[in-house]
Amino acid sequence: MKNTFNILATIILVLSLSATVCAEGWDVPASVKKKQNPYELTKRNISSGKKIFQTTCKSCHGDPGKGNMLPLQPPPTDLGSQNFLVQTDGEIFHKIRTGKGAMPTFEKTLSDESKWMVIAYLRSLDKMKREAVVTKAVVNPEVTDVKIDIDVDSEHKKLIAELTGLKKDGKRVGLEGIELSFLVKRAFGQLDISGEEAYTNEKGQLIVQFPTDLPGDREGQANLLVKITDEDNYGPIEEKRVVSIAVPTNPKNILSERAMWGTRANAPIWIIATYVLGVIGIWGVIFLILFQLFQLSKMRVKSK
Repeated sequence: MKNTFNILATIILVLSLSATVCAEGWDVPASVKKKQNPYELTKRNISSGKKIFQTTCKSCHGDPGKGNMLPLQPPPTDLGSQNFLVQTDGEIFHKIRTGKGAMPTFEKTLSDESKWMVIAYLRSLDKMKREAVVTKAVVNPEVTDVKIDIDVDSEHKKLIAELTGLKKDGKRVGLEGIELSFLVKRAFGQLDISGEEAYTNEKGQLIVQFPTDLPGDREGQANLLVKITDEDNYGPIEEKRVVSIAVPTNPKNILSERAMWGTRANAPIWIIATYVLGVIGIWGVIFLILFQLFQLSKMRVKSK
């Protein structure tokens, strides 16, 4: 009884301490709270911040304002809620940089510029401060039939994408200041070769240098996908094309090698040996049990 009481007391103490730790607020220095985002809330900065948010923050915090955070204890904060956005830029920056508890530190993972871009994106969602948003970005006309055309400069290994839309008067015009993603298909995903300033110019064009050392197939072909990074304005617009400017390579079929990701016939020897020995062992135990039961039945017959 005494041991039971001690165990319960220990559990209560641990839970109390955990609750105290969770209830502790962030210790943000006063000088840090006064910091302001040095980057203007332009469409370009907001788009960059959204891209970083989706790859770094969304997995735990969910979509801002949607309340679909990861079910942890304590639950992650909804970064689109007004309770969070009432904080200063400096406070949010400090929390991203230092982390606390289940919140990891991004001091070395993200550059300071990337942290400020995330804050710019979150500020763009702040309904209470919407008037403070600086909008210096180019305003494109209303268009339909938005599409991407791809051209290839084989001599200089450059990719030229042109984003255009159809105006009401039937004239096709270029869309300026739109971020595009240039993705090359690889064995286990897509390689982003867009670069840092992947925004269309006043003609709706964006020129990207194809990596000179990127391997392709035997004929130097590679599968290219160009799409609009932020789909909020025009939707999921993309264009695929096979380009012949990669380095000709005799590709190895990684599935033909003995590896963990190989086919059944090319599984590592130790896995095959373990499986075979396991099967033999299991059937051996089954036959042993059946043999023992047979022996017991014979002994029973003799005893009669």
